Amino acid sequence: MFHHFLRNRLLRISITQHSTTYVFFLQNPFLKSISTLSNPNTFTVSYLVNSCGLSEAAALLAAKKVSIETAEKPDSVLCLFKNYDLDKTHISKLITKFPSLLLFKPDKTLKPKLEFFRDLGLSGPNLAKILCSNPYILRTSLENNIMPCIDFLRSYLCTNENIIFALRRSPHCLELGFKKRMVSNVSTLQKLGIPDPGISKLIMTQPSSLMMNPDRFSENIMAIKEMGFNPLKSAFIKAVHIMSAMSKLNWEAKLEVYRSEGWSENEILYAFKMEPKCMGTSEKKIRKISRYFVNKMGWKLSVISRNPIIMNFSFEKRIYPRCSVLQILMSEGLIDKDLNPARALFLSEKDFMEKFLIKNLQKVPKIQKVYQNMIGAVGLDIESTELGGIQKL
Repeated sequence: MFHHFLRNRLLRISITQHSTTYVFFLQNPFLKSISTLSNPNTFTVSYLVNSCGLSEAAALLAAKKVSIETAEKPDSVLCLFKNYDLDKTHISKLITKFPSLLLFKPDKTLKPKLEFFRDLGLSGPNLAKILCSNPYILRTSLENNIMPCIDFLRSYLCTNENIIFALRRSPHCLELGFKKRMVSNVSTLQKLGIPDPGISKLIMTQPSSLMMNPDRFSENIMAIKEMGFNPLKSAFIKAVHIMSAMSKLNWEAKLEVYRSEGWSENEILYAFKMEPKCMGTSEKKIRKISRYFVNKMGWKLSVISRNPIIMNFSFEKRIYPRCSVLQILMSEGLIDKDLNPARALFLSEKDFMEKFLIKNLQKVPKIQKVYQNMIGAVGLDIESTELGGIQKL
């Protein structure tokens, strides 16, 4: 059964005799059977590869965490997963992350949880996504952990659909200790007077924000309040999410990047209060957008700080193509050099084309090619749009 797996493998038998290591190649069936008996992980590796779909390298690593002696129990586990619509790819990911699942009792340990998830409305790809992201859910107690966590989520999210949305956003919601941390952090928000709809939105869209250490969470909340955020406004909840997603070192690193690009403390604070997500932008993107606006376009940083949502726009697909068009039109004297570029960046694609491209197409034909080359495959046919009846501009 294992000859194919062991074929051409090298068996090294070290014999302490005159400090010599003898090396034999597995070409003899008798030696192959000896090697099978001498390596208790051989069957495990073979099973992981042939039945679970793991690569040989992954199987060797997994075999260090689990030892399979017979196929009976793991076969029943795999059969159970298939009955709940997990395909081969899902099963392979599950076992790669948590190989000990193969030795769980399928009917007593696994099936009640899978059935509970199915009753919740989780099945197929949704169930697979959650389990593959956090397979350790399956080793926690259904009665003492999973069900209380779901009950807590339901107290704020009400429907199974909302609960599933939250679990998809953060499968780690069902980890041990989740409820205790979240209850404590929600209580902190409630003491500040944050209304339940705001808390519900945070739980559903960014549940991981409420899973951090309660002491650090309280520190973040106090810092956000001291910055001048209003707990009754949605920006407060956005700020909670952004700060909870970063370590203190990462937060300071982001601040330092803004400072190094010429942002004042007031500009950074104003931008964060206007659009907290600007602090979630990568350091590379902060530098790129800041330098492009100042060095290439000749605009002040205040344009961004007063309109910080710009930091969330794609540089390649929106900022660079649109600003390049504006630059051409300014050089031709067709638009005012004092134009606030944020207005052009905020426009929908259709409105931007109507206001800046189609209107000036006859005067500056090259802007069509420039813009379409920059936005590539997502470019629109300006001429066909114009023929569609947008001559009014």
